[in-house]
Amino acid sequence: MKRFILLLNHDDTSLSAYLEHCLKQGEEFVKASGNIFKFKKSLPSDDRIRVVTYVSEDPDLKMKFQMEDYAALMKKRGWKVLHIGSPEDIFDSKRHIFLRTDQKEAQDPVIDPELGKKANKKETRSLIRCLSMLLLLLGFAVFFLGHDPDIFFSSNHIFFPCLAAMIFWVISFAFCILGFISIKNRSQNDNDFKNYLHVDNSVLFCMISIALIFASLMFDLIYYPDNGRIIVNGDQRIKVYQDALPITMDELEMPVTGVYRSSRITERKGALMQSLYASEESFSDPDRTDNLSFLSYSVYRSEWEKGLDWVGSRKGFAKLPYDEELARKWHSEEIHTDGRHRLAVRYPDALLVISTSGDIEKIDPKIFTEKLFLK
Repeated sequence: MKRFILLLNHDDTSLSAYLEHCLKQGEEFVKASGNIFKFKKSLPSDDRIRVVTYVSEDPDLKMKFQMEDYAALMKKRGWKVLHIGSPEDIFDSKRHIFLRTDQKEAQDPVIDPELGKKANKKETRSLIRCLSMLLLLLGFAVFFLGHDPDIFFSSNHIFFPCLAAMIFWVISFAFCILGFISIKNRSQNDNDFKNYLHVDNSVLFCMISIALIFASLMFDLIYYPDNGRIIVNGDQRIKVYQDALPITMDELEMPVTGVYRSSRITERKGALMQSLYASEESFSDPDRTDNLSFLSYSVYRSEWEKGLDWVGSRKGFAKLPYDEELARKWHSEEIHTDGRHRLAVRYPDALLVISTSGDIEKIDPKIFTEKLFLK
């Protein structure tokens, strides 16, 4: 069996105690490759295991020969060399050597106490860094859910990694609390390996969380590429899109007299929700300060009623007044509008959101209900 152990802060004493604990549970250490430790099943044993961080005393000599001399010396003292770790830096000056003995009278190998002090300082700094990462992850989650909840719930490649990251965040936070307690009580439990593992685990889970979120966002960019075309007009640069839309401004008889015309559509399908976003605009100024007309509409479909309500509230339409006359016109029991340019219509399993520069009351509901397949 293999086990990942993040050797960011462990000192020789804590790692020795951990391997002895595994041996007492019937897991015998075999070798280590980086942070991957390999064990095999064995009979529980009270043998002593010691890990010694060996630092090369003479950089001009090959460390292999020095390790062989050290291993021969420890063998004479009753210790068996289990494994010699790979170099921990590019200069081949630092390695772990793993020793085991069943002789009670065998003298312990010398462990540099300064390495343990450095490990304690590293663990405290690691806890601070981990808490900082947790705050960043929390801020990201609040920002993401507050501004783009529809993208989150309607994208499997966003939802599942972020859900996993949230679980890792909770675990990381718990390990941070345990790490803080262990650092506080370190003076009373110097040889207890459990005090040395919490912060390392929290850092590991934070790293996994950040990696998952970053990977999901990168996949989102690849899955929904930006296919806009850049137009240069003097010193101005503008990006326009030419996507085919289910409903255009022409069908709604809106004025389209601008020099530039841009239309874009994005469809997402997820486990909890499906969404469609379409927008079209006509403008004459690359700075878009003279936006002649625009139309944007979104449709969210889901059997999850509370999810649709939450998306509507995050978009701010729940605060708009209810219009009874428009509700009859759109054949909906729930409709919110500002009476001029914004409209949100709620159907049993869908939410339609419309924003336009034209008059919202002049829009024919039949165009949207038929072309967007709304009930």
